[in-house]
Amino acid sequence: MKIKSRWLSHFLLLLLPLLLCGKLTYAQSDNNKTLKSPKPLPEFLLNDQFGKFFSKDNFKGRWSMIFIGFAACPDVCPFTLANLEAVRADMGFRLKPDSIPNIIFLSVDPDRDTLLLKEYLYYYHPEYIGITGKVGEIDKLIKGLDAYYKLDKKSPDDKAYNVIHSAKVAVINPNGEVVAEISPPFKPHSTGEYLINLIRGIDW
Repeated sequence: MKIKSRWLSHFLLLLLPLLLCGKLTYAQSDNNKTLKSPKPLPEFLLNDQFGKFFSKDNFKGRWSMIFIGFAACPDVCPFTLANLEAVRADMGFRLKPDSIPNIIFLSVDPDRDTLLLKEYLYYYHPEYIGITGKVGEIDKLIKGLDAYYKLDKKSPDDKAYNVIHSAKVAVINPNGEVVAEISPPFKPHSTGEYLINLIRGIDW
């Protein structure tokens, strides 16, 4: 028994560093960043895809993930929205539906997207939330998310302009605070596991 117990102790001592190293590699390789302290969102007032007001209070009471972009985006936005749904689907195997974060898409191109958001987001998932509004209100939220965007217009009359924007996704806790950032591409299972541990209060 002593030999067996001694062997088990040595085995655990050898295994512990490997587990710790694996944990660190896992967190870094998936581009997950947990903030050292929660960052409260600023006050703002926008509208969702149904025309209803959407403010900081709409983040309270449930976890959320918010991503900025524009409906005419040819690659980053469609890929990220589809990728996020794959993450949500994976989380659904391990969490109750009301514990899975809301997906919120902030359009920074209100002139072209206000009337398109409802149909655009329904294509990815009927429960996705789209928000946009006055530029000044958008900019308040953008600043709170530590994100950026630029309407790359060639002239004031340019209607086919591109929008340059950050691609990271901010994770918001039920208190309306930014607590983490994740960057695409996401591996559905590992990103889902990171988010589940974040929701459950397990440190990474």
